[in-house]
Amino acid sequence: MAEEEKPAALMLIDGELTAAGDGAWMESLNPADESVVGRFPAATASDVARAVDAAERAFPAWAAKSARARGQALREIAARMRARAGEILRLEVMDTGNTITKMRGDVESAANALEFYAGLGTELKGETVPASTDNLHLTLHEPYGVVGRIVPFNHPIKFAANALAAPLMAGNAVVVKTPEQSPLSAGLLAEICRDVLPPGVANIVSGNGNPVGDAIVRDPRVKRIGFTGLVATGMTIQRAAAESAVKAVSLELGGKNPLIAFPDVHPDVIADAAVAGMNFAWQGQSCGSMSRLLLHETHYRPVIERIVATCTSRSRTGGSRTCAGNSEFCAVAMRNG
Repeated sequence: MAEEEKPAALMLIDGELTAAGDGAWMESLNPADESVVGRFPAATASDVARAVDAAERAFPAWAAKSARARGQALREIAARMRARAGEILRLEVMDTGNTITKMRGDVESAANALEFYAGLGTELKGETVPASTDNLHLTLHEPYGVVGRIVPFNHPIKFAANALAAPLMAGNAVVVKTPEQSPLSAGLLAEICRDVLPPGVANIVSGNGNPVGDAIVRDPRVKRIGFTGLVATGMTIQRAAAESAVKAVSLELGGKNPLIAFPDVHPDVIADAAVAGMNFAWQGQSCGSMSRLLLHETHYRPVIERIVATCTSRSRTGGSRTCAGNSEFCAVAMRNG
């Protein structure tokens, strides 16, 4: 890609597309050949403070809008994402190294998420609880104010849209941090949000986890935080949040997804399902990638041989990597009883 064609994914702060305050940039690499495919701002804690300032100012007016008005805005973002799906897809594939077919599904899933949460707006209801024979207690759901979301690298546009959709629909203003490994598609999302939403309602910042993510987590005005990623990072976020304020923190961290195969299933079927579940089309880097295979002892050797043969064949033809490097794959033979 020629230098002038390499995209720059600007941040969105207070309704303006912007670089970092100090002018620093980072490069995004194509995992396939480690070539530079674009650049993005290396934000500082001061940039995060600007984003939170903007969100705090925008929150009251956004929360005062009707659920219908907020839902219409989310649907408009979804429509514009679909209109620019080709651009988003091109950036996603270059930036993540994932296959076109799977990432095309991610772009559609991102738009679907916005529409899904738009439809839930009228379902944000409280409860009426009998307190006694003469009294009722009423509960009313209210937005937090400023919500911080930190997005992982493997499904960047899909997770970024989800990160925005739910809190925006509930009446919050949002600050989203993009992944430093795959930030480029967020630049297009920033353009769309700038054109649809009032300034400050959605803010998108980029850069390293420290200082950017750390500044979001530690800002006492950010009352609600969502993060998807590594266990160690989640523990760091939880600790930093507790040191700065009383916050609501949601962490979706690493898991070990098992496939349990019973002895009445043919080894070919088990092996095919296991390889498909490893999500090679996402480089094995999807949250749902199968990483444990629990087998009856009679199936252990034939299934493992079939998996190795399939993965080796694909590796030789450039179709995927070998199983040994995928999702820390392990298989366990189980005895009856």
